[in-house]
Amino acid sequence: MIVSAHITHKSADMSCLELIGQVGTETLLHELSQVEAISECVVLRTCNRVEMYAVTADRTATREGMERLISRYIPFDNLSNLVQFHARRNSIIHLLRVASGLESLIVGEDQIQAQVKTSFETAEELGYCGPVLSQVFRKAISVGKKVRAETLLNKGTVSVGSAAVELAESILGTLQGRNILVVGAGETATLIARHLIGKGPNAIFVSNRTYERAVELAFHLGGRAIRFNGLFDFLPGMDILLVATSSPHMLLDRERVEQALSRRVSGTELLIIDISFPRNVDPEVGSLDGVRLHDIDGLRGVAKENMIRRNLEIQKAELIVTQELGYLEKRLDEMRASELISALHLKYNNIKEREVRRALNRINGNCDHQKILDEFASSLTKRFLADPTESLKSASREEREEMMELARFLFKIKEEDNVS
Repeated sequence: MIVSAHITHKSADMSCLELIGQVGTETLLHELSQVEAISECVVLRTCNRVEMYAVTADRTATREGMERLISRYIPFDNLSNLVQFHARRNSIIHLLRVASGLESLIVGEDQIQAQVKTSFETAEELGYCGPVLSQVFRKAISVGKKVRAETLLNKGTVSVGSAAVELAESILGTLQGRNILVVGAGETATLIARHLIGKGPNAIFVSNRTYERAVELAFHLGGRAIRFNGLFDFLPGMDILLVATSSPHMLLDRERVEQALSRRVSGTELLIIDISFPRNVDPEVGSLDGVRLHDIDGLRGVAKENMIRRNLEIQKAELIVTQELGYLEKRLDEMRASELISALHLKYNNIKEREVRRALNRINGNCDHQKILDEFASSLTKRFLADPTESLKSASREEREEMMELARFLFKIKEEDNVS
């Protein structure tokens, strides 16, 4: 059975998400794999969610173990909605929606598809992902591609980076004539930069720990790269500060920002939008005079408008998810039957081989007789198994568990007889 736990932007703010989000994926995978009854697991970790998927033989024990794991990082009780738990079909459909961008803060964003793929590949490389979750995650990635190919869900403002630029415009009215400093040069910072083009700012500066990457991004923007240790020297002359790095630490603390702003000549506000995960700007910076600070939580308004604009495309995407879920469920049902079917084939092939050896001993190893007997035994085995095989596949598709267990009893198939 598949079970899952979800801490997302829908139930938790950044201060909660950071508590578990700053834990490495490999660490969470290892801890999850130690939970009772889990045989497979994958962890999905992004700036808006931390999700755990597992295959278990004991749903209750695994859920209790997941609760204990999560509570090491985020204190919560079962009455709160902070952590959402799903099982079986609900876990699968949630993952398909996530990969399609339907569960993202910015509905339709493209980055989530790559993040789902990376999470799956990481779990697979480390040996945590088995046949069931492999099938589910491969389908999720495929569905994500199909949604983007057959709908317009990912057109327009569909990334956290583009939403940050839109938020800045909604607050300031226009970016024309503004001095903008982008901190970071990775994927999200690049998306920010891409959406600054054509907005008419006075000057764009890019700062990054790796100076060469800042130079590259600034070149594409027609801006200027500044070394990271000189960031606070430029801060007094900025109107907008957009922060998007992968650093696990606070990069801009209250004291240093306050010192930098004390040299500010202009009386205008400094708008800071920090979309890093975990946050790179100390929340206390927002209490300084002349500073307006927003983090990812501040993008919710933009996200809501984005969802309204995409209502028709969302419906199309949901239809695709529903259709593909049906195909996946049939495949998973057949997978559940395949283990038992393989055991039956093995059992009766062994019978065939024993009987052939006995027959050969009786006919003194005559080659012609051996071929005839072997072909006869193979044909007989196929005839023995044709109807049971078809019946078991049908029972599995119809979720008739009692028939599966009855077959094990009737044919005396033991757990140790199963083949992978």
